[in-house]
Amino acid sequence: MPTITTSLRGVAFSLVAALLWGFVPVYIGYVDAISPLEIIVHRALWSGVILCALVLCLPRLTGGIAAARAALATPAARSGFLLSCAMLTVNWGVFVYAIMSRQVFDAALGYFIYPLVAVMFGIVLLNERLDRWGWAAIGIVACGVLVKAQTVAGVPWIALVLAVSFALYGVVRKRLGVDPVLGMFIETVFLIPPAIGYLVWMYGNGLPIFFGGGAVNVGLAVLAGVITVVPLLLYHAGNRDLPIIVAGLLFYANPTTQMLIGIYHFRVPFTMGEAATFALIWCGLALYFWTRRNAGQPVS
Repeated sequence: MPTITTSLRGVAFSLVAALLWGFVPVYIGYVDAISPLEIIVHRALWSGVILCALVLCLPRLTGGIAAARAALATPAARSGFLLSCAMLTVNWGVFVYAIMSRQVFDAALGYFIYPLVAVMFGIVLLNERLDRWGWAAIGIVACGVLVKAQTVAGVPWIALVLAVSFALYGVVRKRLGVDPVLGMFIETVFLIPPAIGYLVWMYGNGLPIFFGGGAVNVGLAVLAGVITVVPLLLYHAGNRDLPIIVAGLLFYANPTTQMLIGIYHFRVPFTMGEAATFALIWCGLALYFWTRRNAGQPVS
């Protein structure tokens, strides 16, 4: 079991990462992107530049290029990183599409469902356990998802894709056991060539490659890398120190922030159906943490 110091550090990292991610929709809504793919390309490219600088300048912290080569030494590791890279790209793409199409609540719901899916993956793939109160909390959350499905008269595909892709990403990276910075560097190395190719294609077709051009938009493009790398670093650091169940439940700060931004920044109507969905999910989360306290168990 982790020490108390490690647990508190993991909680802090996970919570700050979730809050920072919660404000990403504001950035996406502000930039003048032609399509979601343009934002994804800049996230991948500038994340790669930042991470490459970290790996080269801080070899004692990350192990440098030699450690990256060692991490990719086996076919299983290469397959794992390709899978995590694919899941991260899918997650980015669907999330950006949801924000640009003003489906902010569906995006928030996806990250509310994510801890539920992470719990399932943690139990099935990582042999983590959950007591009866934990299962009751998960059941309440599942009821909230069913309410949402009823309000949209179908399967909320945006929410489900976001939840499954990010939960699987977290599990794969946890099993790889690689340093967070080094692991992200490897993932972005896979993404940089197609990102550059897409920008070359845009330039060749007379399209502006920096959200319209100009110093401000160039800065916004680079910022896409910053808002990607910093929360992911914190997320992986917290995920490393905590059981995936606890890290997943702390992640609820992300969709809660997104939901509030959807209401007050994007002015998306908050219906009774949305209220019932989120109320059930919050009740499930409250039950989980309350029973950890009553049972005298640490959240980690």
